[in-house]
Amino acid sequence: MEGNKERKAEIIDWETLEKKERSEQEELLMHSVYRLEPAYWVGVKRLEKYLYGAFCFHEGTDTKKRAVSAAFLLNGKEFLLAVIKDEKKMLYQEEGEQSGEMSGMEEQMEGIFDSIFKQGQKKVEKMEKYLIEMEQEIVKGRINRNRNRSIFECKRLLTVWKNDYVQFLNMVEGINGLEEKKKETQGQILNEESACYFRVYENRLNHLTKDIQFLYEELVHIREALDAALSYEENRIMKVFTTVTTVFTPLTLIAGWYGMNFDFMPELHWQYGYVFVGILSILVILVCIWFFRKKKLF
Repeated sequence: MEGNKERKAEIIDWETLEKKERSEQEELLMHSVYRLEPAYWVGVKRLEKYLYGAFCFHEGTDTKKRAVSAAFLLNGKEFLLAVIKDEKKMLYQEEGEQSGEMSGMEEQMEGIFDSIFKQGQKKVEKMEKYLIEMEQEIVKGRINRNRNRSIFECKRLLTVWKNDYVQFLNMVEGINGLEEKKKETQGQILNEESACYFRVYENRLNHLTKDIQFLYEELVHIREALDAALSYEENRIMKVFTTVTTVFTPLTLIAGWYGMNFDFMPELHWQYGYVFVGILSILVILVCIWFFRKKKLF
């Protein structure tokens, strides 16, 4: 129990960190952030007796707009997280759980990383539901001409997600890798409980990144299904036009035949010549319709 009390966690806003009187650890973290700004460097490295990590997440499809940006120092006794930017409140837990004194180091640390993972899961589940609905509409023949734009936006969004979570996964893998290397040479930086958590968390992130990749591939299939549906619709329309043209082609022949200026055509002076041509035209249409229906051409 005494060892647990010595371990502490703290989440601090960047503006507060700049203004306050800083401890040695806070000064080290601030200096590291200035030297390795999270907008340009994302990952983890060994820094004195700590592991220093930085990560960021983007808003929507804009790769230049960061919604979340943070850096941390971590060892077996301390976890210090500086929140540089967090528009979506991704890194903050419920009210009353934000202070390191109110929860143990492991609980605070796991709460932050689990929050990132759960929000990623929610985004993936929402996108999966949207793609299923889109695919169902395409299968039912509800083809929207703006669907290509929606698919393109989804593709851009999934690309941003994939890059963000792969970078975050690489950071966690780096923590585990540095810990294994340190363990072989000078002993562990993290305690066993924290090290175990990051190994488990790495597997969970692996599944999440694979889910995002699966959605990306599913989007390609939806695009192919949309192209096939559009081609089928165009072929169906052309088929109708071809059938109608074919039905009326014999009528064009009849009209051309009896429209010639010959005096000695048998039906020209016949009392029922006009009726005969009309009935003949109707019969031609009916025969053509019967033939095309029999061949299942329409």
